[in-house]
Amino acid sequence: MTVLTNKLETIMKTLKLIFCILWVSCIVPVHLVAQNKEVPVTTSSKEAKDFFLKGRDKLENSEAIAATALLDQAIQKDPNFALAYLYRSQSGGGFNVYRKNLDKAVSLAGKVSEGERTEILYYQAKSDGNGMKEKEYLDLLLKNFPSDKRIQMEAGTYYYGMNEYSKALEHLTKATELDKNFSPAYNMIGYCQSSLNNYKDAEKAFQSYIKLNPNRANPYDSYAELLLKMGKYDESIAQYKMAFEKDPVNFANSLLGVGHNYIFKGDYTSARKYYQDCYDKSTMPGGKLNGLYWKAVSYLYENKADAAVKVFDDYRAFAEKENLTINSMMAYANQGEIFTETGNPKEGMKYYEKAKDVIEKSKFSKVDMETFMTYSTLWQCYALTANGDFEKAKTEEVKAKAKIEASKNHADEMFLNSLMAYSAFKKGNYDEAIQYYSKSDNENPMIWYYQAMAYSKKGDKQNAAKLVEKIKKSNVNSLDLALVRNKALESLSMEEPKK
Repeated sequence: MTVLTNKLETIMKTLKLIFCILWVSCIVPVHLVAQNKEVPVTTSSKEAKDFFLKGRDKLENSEAIAATALLDQAIQKDPNFALAYLYRSQSGGGFNVYRKNLDKAVSLAGKVSEGERTEILYYQAKSDGNGMKEKEYLDLLLKNFPSDKRIQMEAGTYYYGMNEYSKALEHLTKATELDKNFSPAYNMIGYCQSSLNNYKDAEKAFQSYIKLNPNRANPYDSYAELLLKMGKYDESIAQYKMAFEKDPVNFANSLLGVGHNYIFKGDYTSARKYYQDCYDKSTMPGGKLNGLYWKAVSYLYENKADAAVKVFDDYRAFAEKENLTINSMMAYANQGEIFTETGNPKEGMKYYEKAKDVIEKSKFSKVDMETFMTYSTLWQCYALTANGDFEKAKTEEVKAKAKIEASKNHADEMFLNSLMAYSAFKKGNYDEAIQYYSKSDNENPMIWYYQAMAYSKKGDKQNAAKLVEKIKKSNVNSLDLALVRNKALESLSMEEPKK
C-alpha cells in the first residue's frame, strides 16, 4: 500500500495514453500565434519539423521506441526545439532521461510562444507534483485554445487521472467533434467508458480506434485490455498477440497482457512464460523491468511471497546496472509492502528504510528530492502503523500532510486519506476508517479489502461481502490485487453459511 507503488501502477496504466496527449498543430513563426486556433510549435528547421511530426505520430500511437529516434533527430537538427524536448521526455529511457529533457524544455520556455510555454509549465507542474499549478496551466490552455483537439485530449487525460471519468468524457468527446478522425481520443474514450463499466460503449470506442488505425498495434492492445477486464480471456489473448505481431519492436509489452490473462485463468506457469518472453524480447530496459515486475507479482497469487521478494532482488540488480535509481528504490518499497501485507511488518520496515537510504544517497534535484522524501515519509507512516507504533506514525503523517496540502496533488491526497484510514482501522475505529477510505483511491483493491474488513469488524457483513466480491471479479492485474485477493476470498468463504 505504498504511495509510489500506487502512483507508478497508475502511470503504467496510463503511460500508453500519455503518449497520445502532447499537443502540436503546425510549425509557424511566433508572430502568427494570435491567428491560430491550436497551439503552435516553434522551430527554426524544416528538417526538424519533419522529424518532429513523424515522431509525434509515433508517440500518439504508443510507438515509443520509434518516436524516440525521430525526436532525437529533430533535436539534432534544432537544438533549441523546446517541444521536441518535451515530447522526448515522455518517450522513455528512464527517469534521468525524462528529467534531463523536461528541464531542457523548461529552460527554452521563454523563447517560444505563450501556448508552448504554458504546455511546458503544465508538464513541469505535473512532474513536481504541484496539483494547484497543474490545474491552473490546464485551465489557461483550455481558455486560450478551446478549439485545439489535443488540449481537449489533455484535459480528458487529466480528469481520467483524477478518476473523474464523466468529466474526462466531456473533453474527449469535444476532441472528436473538432476532428472525427482524431484516433487517440477514441482510445481514451474507450478507457473512460471501461472505467465506468460501460463495456458496450468502451468496445464501440476501441473499434473506432481500430478502424482508423487498422495497421497499427496500439488499437488492438487497448481493445485486448478491455476484453481482459470483461473476463473474455481467450479473445483478449488473441488481440494482444495481434498487437505484438503487428509491431514486435514497440509492443513487446503486449506479451505482458497475455500473461495477465493467464493469471486470471489460474495458469501461473504460462503467465510467467509470457512475462519472461517480454523480458527476452524487449529492446529497452523498461520493458525488461516490466517483465521482472509482473513475474514477481505472479508469485503472490500463489502465496509465494519469498519467491516474489527474490525476483524483486533480480529487478533491483538490473536497475542498478542500468543506473535506474527510482526502479532500485521501488524494488525495496515493493518488498517492504510484500513483507508487511504477508504478516512480517518488522521486516517490511527494514526494506522501507533501505528505500529511504537510496533516496538520500541519490543525486536528485532539490525538487525531486523533496518529492521522493515525501513518499518516504508516507512509507514510514504506513510501516510504523503496521508495527503498532501509532505515536511515531502520527508524527510522520503530520509531516507528510503539511507538504501534500501545500501541493494539492490529488494522488498524494488520496493516499494520505488511505493512511489515515489504515491507522483508524488498526486502532479499531472502523467508522472513521470507512470514512477515510471513501476519500482514497476507489480503484485500488487494497482499499476495497481494508474497507471490507472494516465493514466486517463493525458487523456490516453485506457491504463487506460486496467489496470482497468486487475483488474476486477484478481482472485488472496489480501488486495490490495479488496481495489481497486470496485473503479476501478466504474471508468470503468464512462468511458463507455451512451447508
